Amino acid sequence: MRHARGVSDPQIPELDVPSAVDEVIRTRRTSLLVDPDDPIPDELIERLLELATWAPNHKRTWPWRFTVVTGTARHRLGEALAAVAPSLGVPIDKVAKLRTKYARGAAVVLVWVKVDAQPMRAREDRDAVAAAVQNLLLAATSFGLGNYWATVPEVLEDAVRRFAHLDDGHDLVALVYLGWPTGTVAAPQRPRPQVTWLDT
Repeated sequence: MRHARGVSDPQIPELDVPSAVDEVIRTRRTSLLVDPDDPIPDELIERLLELATWAPNHKRTWPWRFTVVTGTARHRLGEALAAVAPSLGVPIDKVAKLRTKYARGAAVVLVWVKVDAQPMRAREDRDAVAAAVQNLLLAATSFGLGNYWATVPEVLEDAVRRFAHLDDGHDLVALVYLGWPTGTVAAPQRPRPQVTWLDT
């Protein structure tokens, strides 16, 4: 409920006192400044994924699926994509980078949406999974982990599905790098949100 300026309400929190939620949202950074060789406990990753699933989800379809890639599997993912990339038109210099790029984090979480046959439901489900990714990033930040939301080239998505043992009824929404930070990233300047108030 909106209140007129200058009208106090004891139920409205002091806006000049940051909440814990404010702190996590404002300190989250997109960063690959992490130690790829310092493992993350499985229990912590499971906790992050459980928190991710508290995202809003219309019709409670629970459309998210997760594939956690750690250890030598990170290199296997890169090799799997590099093996098919040349035949799909990926430039040679990028093929070489594919072999090692997924080992840049201590863990890589592939976040998928189970695609619904109804177009409207499919859009809603993808939105829900995107919200789950944000939950994952914020949860990782709250536990002190660096994180980075990436994707893969569309031409390589089938290869990622095969690697993850999923069928073509799943679309990749995010590839999230996680790791213990080795440095910091400055906060970017953000423009004020463009808002239109309609009172009557």
